[in-house]
Amino acid sequence: MRDHGRRVRATLTSLTAAVALLAAVLVALPAAQAAAAPCRVLYQVVNDWGSGGTVNVTVVNDAPTAVDGWTLTWTFPGGQIVNDMWNATHVQSGATVSAKNVSYNAAIPGGGGSAGFGFNVTYNGSTAAPAAFTLNGAACGGGTGPTTTPTPDPTVTPTVTPTATPTVTPTTTPTVPPGNLALNRPAASSSNESSAQGPGLAVDGDPGTRWSSLYSDPQWIRVDLGVVRPVVHVTLNWEAAYAKGYQIQVSDDAVNWTTVYSTVTGDGGTDDLTLSGRGRYVRMYGTARGTSWGYSLHEFEVYGVAPSPSPTPTGPACGQTPADQAANSKARNLLCYLKTHSYISGQTDAPDADRVKSLTGRYPAMVAFDFMEYTRGSVETQSVIDWFNSHRGIVAFQWHWYCPRGGNYSAPCDFVPDLDNPSSKLYQDIDLVVRELKKMGDAGIPVLFRPLHESNNNYMWWTKKGADAYKRLWRLIFQRAQAAGVHNVLWVFNGMASGQGTSLASWYPGDAYTDLVTSDYFQSSGDFNTCRSIGSDKTVGVAETFSPLNPSSDSPWPYFVVWASRDWNGSGKDVQSLWKASMANPRTISIDQLPDITKW
Repeated sequence: MRDHGRRVRATLTSLTAAVALLAAVLVALPAAQAAAAPCRVLYQVVNDWGSGGTVNVTVVNDAPTAVDGWTLTWTFPGGQIVNDMWNATHVQSGATVSAKNVSYNAAIPGGGGSAGFGFNVTYNGSTAAPAAFTLNGAACGGGTGPTTTPTPDPTVTPTVTPTATPTVTPTTTPTVPPGNLALNRPAASSSNESSAQGPGLAVDGDPGTRWSSLYSDPQWIRVDLGVVRPVVHVTLNWEAAYAKGYQIQVSDDAVNWTTVYSTVTGDGGTDDLTLSGRGRYVRMYGTARGTSWGYSLHEFEVYGVAPSPSPTPTGPACGQTPADQAANSKARNLLCYLKTHSYISGQTDAPDADRVKSLTGRYPAMVAFDFMEYTRGSVETQSVIDWFNSHRGIVAFQWHWYCPRGGNYSAPCDFVPDLDNPSSKLYQDIDLVVRELKKMGDAGIPVLFRPLHESNNNYMWWTKKGADAYKRLWRLIFQRAQAAGVHNVLWVFNGMASGQGTSLASWYPGDAYTDLVTSDYFQSSGDFNTCRSIGSDKTVGVAETFSPLNPSSDSPWPYFVVWASRDWNGSGKDVQSLWKASMANPRTISIDQLPDITKW
C-alpha cells in the first residue's frame, strides 16, 4: 500500500508538470489559433411564412478527433418555439434549446465532418439566428446560409506526391438502372400523422397504403437512393390530402438541397414530373396544403431513366381527356360524345324510361340507376348489364349511400374518423361499389358515376362535415377505384349551381378527379355558365331534374336526367307534357340516335 501511494504521488507530480508545460505552449500560440473554436454551426432559415419557418442546421466538427454523441445548445433571440424536429431530439426551456443526436448520426468525423438536422419553428418576434452555440459544452463558431465544404487551414500546406502519369477519375455516369429507384428504399419524413402511416408506405409499391403528415406547413418526405444517381422523372400519387404548393429537391448528403421542380398550383391526383437533377436523396417538400388535412402520398416514385409511357387507350380527340389517365376506349368515347353533343335525354330507372317511351314514342338515350341498396345486400349489377345488352344505351349511376355508421343518406354521420381507417365500414362500402363498377367495365359498359351528389345543399350526410372533408372523401373513392383497376368510369361532380348557401365551385374536388360538372334542379338560365366556369373546360350536364329540357327554350346542356316518374305528379309541373314537348323536338337525342357503344 505504501508503494502504491508513492506511485500515485509520483504520477500526480508528473501530470502537474505536463499541465504546466502545456499551458506554456498554449500561451505561446498565436492569438487567432488559440481562439479557434472546435466546431462551427451553419444555421439556415429555408422557409419563412410570417409566423413560423423551417430551419436546417449543420454542425461541422473542426477538431482533429471524432465526436461520438453530441448535444447542441443555443438560445433563441426572437421568441421562437420549436414545434417538431427531425434527425435529432430536443428539449426547450424558455428560449434555450438542446438538440441531441439520434442513433444514426451520433458520430461526427474530425477534420471537417458534419451532421445535420432540421426543425419547424413558430415565433412572435422574428426568425433571427441564435448568436452562439455550444457543442457538448464547448463554444462553436456560427454562420448562416447554405452549408459549404470546410476550407483547409491556410497555415497548412498539403503535401502533394507527383506521379509520372496522373490518375484520371472517370466522370462518366455508371449505367442507371431502369424502373422506380425509390421502391423499398429507406425513407424519412418531417412528421407522420400516426405510426400506421409512416414514410416507408409511400415507397412500398402498394397504392393501397400511404404516408400522411401532420396538419401543418411545411412538411416533407425523402427517399435515400443509396448512391448519387441522375433523377429525370418523379411520380407523386396523392391521396385526398394533397399539396397545392411543393418542391422536388435533390441532395448528396440530406443536408444541402437543390430544387429541381416547383409548383404552387397542384391539384392532387397523379403528378408525373419530368425534371433534371442528381442526388442520393430525393425529397418532396410541401409548402402549402391543398386541404385542411396534412400531406399524403400513396406512392413516391423516382426514376433515373424516363419510364416508358403506358399505351394510351384509343379514343377520339375532342379537347378533353379523362381524369383517369388509364380510362379505357369506351369511357373516352363516351366523354367525347357528351362533349360534342347537346340535349341527350335521360331518365332515372329503367321502368320509368319505358314509361317515357309509351308517352312519347321515343326511348331516352340514358338511364340512371342507383347503388343505394347495394350496401344492404341488394346487388343488381347483372340486371344493369342485361339492360345495356338489350338497349345499348348510356348507363349512369348515382349513389344514395346509407351512412356507414347507421342511418339513411340524410342522417347525421361523422365519417371523418373513418377516412384514415381502411378496416372501417366506409371503406367496405366503397370497395363494394368499386367492385360492381369493375364488373360493368369487364362487361364492356362505360358508366357515368355520380357519387356524393348535391354537394352544396347540406342535406346528405357527406356534405355535413364541410367542403374539405367532402373533397377528401371524393378523392378516396376515386383512388380506391384506381387501385382496383376501374377504368370504365367518367366521374360526375354534382350540386346546385344556384340557390344555395355556398357556391358549387367551393366543393369541386379538382380537375384530376372530375370529368363532368353538373347541376340538379337548375334554378336559372345562368346555371349553364356557372357549371362551365368550374374546372378546366369540363363537360357539363343536368344530372337530376323534374323538367325535361327542350332545345327550343333551354341552354345547350350536353345531357339531362329526369327524376323518377313516381314524383312527376308532386313536382308542381306537368312532366308528362314536358316530356312530350321535349321528345317532339328533333334536336333531343333519344336512344335510337346513339352510336353503337359496343364498338367504342
